[in-house]
Parts: sequence; structure tokens; C-alpha cells
Amino acid sequence: MNFLQRLKFFFGQGFDDYIQRFLAGEDVPDVNHPGQVDSQTAMKYTAVFACVRVLSETLAGTPVMLYRKKENGDRETRNDLAVYDILHNQPNEEMSPFNFKESCMVALNLGGNSVSQKLVNKYGDLVGLYPYEWPKVTITRDPTTSQLVYKIRDGTKQLDLPRDQVFHISGLSMDGVVGLSPIEYVSSAIKLGLSYERFGTNFYKNGANASGVIEYPGALADQAYERLKKDFAKSYQGLANTGKPIILEGGAKFTQLMIKPADAQLIESKKFQLEDIARIYRVPLHLIQNLDRATNNNIEHQSLEFVMYTMLPWFKRWEENINMQLLTPLERKAGFYIEFKVDNLLRGDALSRATAYATGRQWGWLSVNDIRKLENMPPIPNGDIFLTPANMLEAGTQKAQDDAKAMAEEIYKMISERGE
Repeated sequence: MNFLQRLKFFFGQGFDDYIQRFLAGEDVPDVNHPGQVDSQTAMKYTAVFACVRVLSETLAGTPVMLYRKKENGDRETRNDLAVYDILHNQPNEEMSPFNFKESCMVALNLGGNSVSQKLVNKYGDLVGLYPYEWPKVTITRDPTTSQLVYKIRDGTKQLDLPRDQVFHISGLSMDGVVGLSPIEYVSSAIKLGLSYERFGTNFYKNGANASGVIEYPGALADQAYERLKKDFAKSYQGLANTGKPIILEGGAKFTQLMIKPADAQLIESKKFQLEDIARIYRVPLHLIQNLDRATNNNIEHQSLEFVMYTMLPWFKRWEENINMQLLTPLERKAGFYIEFKVDNLLRGDALSRATAYATGRQWGWLSVNDIRKLENMPPIPNGDIFLTPANMLEAGTQKAQDDAKAMAEEIYKMISERGE
């Protein structure tokens, strides 16, 4: 009896049909129909859920800062514009800043776009932002003005908002206006991943945990064969019957056979699909709890690469769209701009930070208070003094030339006294 025959014995004669449906991606609820996978179905796949969560929570947990660039090139931290209060304290009456940014990132990573309505007071001043799920939004162009129109289905109502009344961030886009939906373009990979999970669930649900091969000295009559299958399924199949002793009759012999999902390459296939989804979202595997190839030495570097190559493009998209859509031309002209504070994401471990601080302090480009500020510590008196190494002098200064001349004369005197 080969492997498939054994599976047929435990699962029944319909196992061939089940395998065919599984390989065709049809044995999955909500995706057994032609067309694309929707957001709700995609989030049922653990790999998609994990990637979207990592990206959303990372950006949502990063502070948004308001700066003003001075005429001399320096910048100062400010908090006196409405956009700062919205993004830093309260975007609307129902959401915290974290929840707002998180929901926008979920929409971006599932639908490729984030659309929020600008909330204004009676004077037309911006006072808040309210995000909408991407499936509720349709973007069209007014045939008369050629301007973008955002049609938002809010329950029984529909809002038709012009471009200047929405805050729209698009992801990867072909036209630069409407972003591409990741789940739409990789729906086949998501369907296959969901099929593997469904297969694994059915494998354990229907599997006989006291599994093995039953051998008889001769052939079984049809009635006896059907009775054996029925009794075996009732008494020994399913997790509830795990470990029960098997009672046989008529000279039958039971040979233990452990059927593992790995034997059907289920685990390997699921890992490949997980890597495929992580590749799409550009998320390191260790951040979605796959530590097969992770070590203590490379996790820190992979985390830094995640910030540099995955999150920095997202921060840039947000910053440019905020500065373009939420700041007025006069505010931008005055030097105001928004920037995410990513310093904490780029920080290394305590030893690496201490080494970097020591280098900056020794060579004079960090003061004590600069270091304490980076470590969220209060400043100390006289902590703004910068040090200069005693043996370092500015090239070309008179003192440097005099010191060099004096040193040359001293060397010459020593050589002359030795008679050389």
C-alpha cells in the first residue's frame, strides 16, 4: 500500500477529488470563485496579516515632527500649526494618532491607497482627518474639469469630494495617482497560501491519529470492508480519539504508520508561500516569526535593512504628501515641513550606541547634552561644551605652523648634539 493509498484509507475514496480541488485552489472558503481576493479574505491568511501588521504598527509608532528651516540653514522644532496637533495629538474625535496612521497603512498595504476626508471649521481651516476604507472609495475624473473626484460610499450615503478636500496617499502606481493593490496583483499567491492552510486544517481534522496499515490474511468482503471503515472512522479518527487502543478481529494486523504533514511537503510548501508574501511586502522573515535562518548576529542588521529599504520609502511617501496636501503654500514658503523621527528605529544595541557616542564625544561633534537628548535624558549644566583633541589643530593656522617649526628645530638640535 503506497502513501496515497494509505491516505485514501483514512480519508475515504473522495480523497482524489479533494486533492484535485486543493491543487486547483478551490477548497478554500471565500476564494472558490473566479476573480480577485478581497481585503477581508486576504487578511485571513496569516502571512498577509503579519506583514500588514508589521508595516502598519511600525509607521504608526513613529513620531511625526514639525520643523521650520531658518534662513541660516538650521532648523527648529515647532508645534504651532494645526497639522502638528492633528498628526501628533488628535486626528479626529474617534481615533488616536496611532490608530489613524495604522488604519491608513492598512489601506495602503491592502488596496494601495489611503484616502481621508479633510475636516475643516467654519473658516475653512483644517481641524482633522477621517480615513475611509479603500473598498468604499472610487476615484474618477470630472469630464468637464478633468479634476479628480473621490466617490465615498458611507453607509447609505455617498460623498463626492473634490481633490482639495481629501488627503490621498498612493502606493506603487503606474499613473502616479492611483496606487496598485498588492492583494489584487498577487491574489494567486494568497489563494494558494489559504489553500495550504485549509489543507492542513482538514488533514488534522480528518486524520486518524492512531494511523497505520491494517493487513488481513485474505481479501475482505464488501460488507466487512465497509463495516471496518465505518467502525474505524467512528472510534479512532479525529483528535478526540487520539491514543485509543485499536481492537481488531479475524487475524488482522495493525502496523503503526506516522503520517506527518511534512511527508506531504505541507510544511515546506507553507514556508515557501510565507516567503513569497514577505517578498511582496519586503518584510524580513524574522519579523513575521520565521526564524529558520536568523541568528543573533544578523537579526540586528536585517532590522536596520528593514528600516532603510522598507520603511524609509513609506516615510518619504507620507512626508511628501503631508507637506504637499496639508501645509499651505505660505507655510511651506515660511520653511515649515513635516518629518518622521526615525532615530529610535535606527538605534543599535547599548554597546553599539555607547561606542558611537564615545566617538562623537571624543572627536568633538557631540556634547554631553546631545548624547543625553538622544537617550531621552534631561540636560545637565555645562553639558553643551564640545571637546577638541589636544593634538588636533586646524591646518594652515599660525599656531600650527609655529608648533611645526618648533618641533623641527628641536629635532635638528637633538641631531646636532649627537654629532650626526
